[in-house]
Amino acid sequence: MQQALRPALFSGLLLLAAYLRTTGLAWGLNTGYGHERNFQPDEFVSLRGVHQLDLPAGRIKAPGAYFEGTFNYYLWAVPQAVLKISGTTDRSRLLYICRWMSVLFDLSALVIVFLAIGEATHNFYPSFLGALCYAVLPMQVIYAHFMRTHILSNLLCALVIWLSLKLRQSQRWQLLLSVGLISGLGAATHYPVGLIVAIPCLYLLFNGGDNLLNWRIRAWKRAKDFVSGPLWLIGLGFVIGLFLGHPMLFLNPSSVIKAITDETLKYASLHQFSASQLLNLAVVWKYVTYVIPFATYPLLWVVFYCAIVYLLFRRSFYSVSVPILIFSLLYLYLMGKGYLGPVFARVTMLLFPGFCVLVGLACSDVQLRLKNNRALVVVLTGALIFVIGPSVVFDIAYGRAMQKKDARQLVRRDLQKLIGEAPATIGVARFHLYFYTVMPAAKPLISEKVAVQLQDSGQNADFFLVGFASQIERAKVNETIEQVEAQGKFKFERTYSVPVKILGREFSLVRFPQDMTYPFPTILLFRATKSA
Repeated sequence: MQQALRPALFSGLLLLAAYLRTTGLAWGLNTGYGHERNFQPDEFVSLRGVHQLDLPAGRIKAPGAYFEGTFNYYLWAVPQAVLKISGTTDRSRLLYICRWMSVLFDLSALVIVFLAIGEATHNFYPSFLGALCYAVLPMQVIYAHFMRTHILSNLLCALVIWLSLKLRQSQRWQLLLSVGLISGLGAATHYPVGLIVAIPCLYLLFNGGDNLLNWRIRAWKRAKDFVSGPLWLIGLGFVIGLFLGHPMLFLNPSSVIKAITDETLKYASLHQFSASQLLNLAVVWKYVTYVIPFATYPLLWVVFYCAIVYLLFRRSFYSVSVPILIFSLLYLYLMGKGYLGPVFARVTMLLFPGFCVLVGLACSDVQLRLKNNRALVVVLTGALIFVIGPSVVFDIAYGRAMQKKDARQLVRRDLQKLIGEAPATIGVARFHLYFYTVMPAAKPLISEKVAVQLQDSGQNADFFLVGFASQIERAKVNETIEQVEAQGKFKFERTYSVPVKILGREFSLVRFPQDMTYPFPTILLFRATKSA
């Protein structure tokens, strides 16, 4: 019975994860290509970089990707080469294929998380529960719909955790070299991901393979053993992986450094690392109390935090849990303080493979301690699934909303009807996110008779569009309408917003981080008054 049940459970888990990640995958495919055409603004960046590559012709320079790393771009360039050979130039097909690659990468990461927990616990059900958390995690589900580097980064992180757990039993040179190489590929995918190289190093330093009683002598011996051999193999593998994934960092370092200086560092909050700010954890605390809870909406964060707190009091698990905890704290500290700009949920994604492993560890220990009390085990498992269930409901509602016509498509359709064959000028409010909230609706209408311009509400135009990055409260809508109409040039026509509905009721995304609401902008349409 068990032999049949376990494969069925895991197969069902993979099917659930695949369904959540593929529902709505075709969202925003046919919007065109450009900074002011793509609905998901970062996908333009991905397409821009991959279009600079031509693998059959040996062209491996991608200056548009140097600001973050090129490994994922080389992988995307493979289907681009196949499409080019087949004579297909449709960018939407490449975008769709690359989104499918994101789905496959994330499903692979789920499998690796399952294997990693199994490596640490040798127990199916804790591994299943940890993988279940990853399968339904809202931020993972959302970003698996997009052509971005974060999903591959998570796969590489999960692989490093899994291989690092294997290092506790065997420190063969092939394993050490492999874990370093994968870490190097992580750095070549997205520079901050290179920090995952700390995970195998921490596991080796915390490995309790000796029986020395004095902790100082024990720590010193482990440090000496680590520096004398494993460190160099991991470091060599890291350099090899970095070269394979980002060869231009070695072949043309000046251009890469210039891209990092000009693009990457302008989003770096370096003042946060001054002597007076080092202990200021306000931004990090915001990630802990706001960003992670929304990225794991609505209750999944409770499972993660409870597992972390539980393992802090289980000394026998320190050799397995502490390396992941230290890495998570170090990454969150550096990224939370170091990123300048809006608070993005995608920054936290690299933490989730480790968090799911910690959930599996905690569940394994609880199951072992309560093995003689099956009723309590069933109750706790039911409670865990009850906490996870709302995330599944949210994921399904989100994906179904992505299958509907986007607000930008609706605006474009209505403008086409209103303009007809007459000449017209469409004004777009100068809000800082206009390029993906409004322009994809207006720019495709540009013709000899139709002009699109950035402007304020006090300038003349036939139509005026105001865009917001997500759903907004009714009070904000009314305030914006009053401000625009007060100029006397325009009269409010209609609000466009695609709702996420749960059990038939509209669900508000007002407080969610900006990168969790790309498919759901709010657009206000105004028409010129007769006097204007």
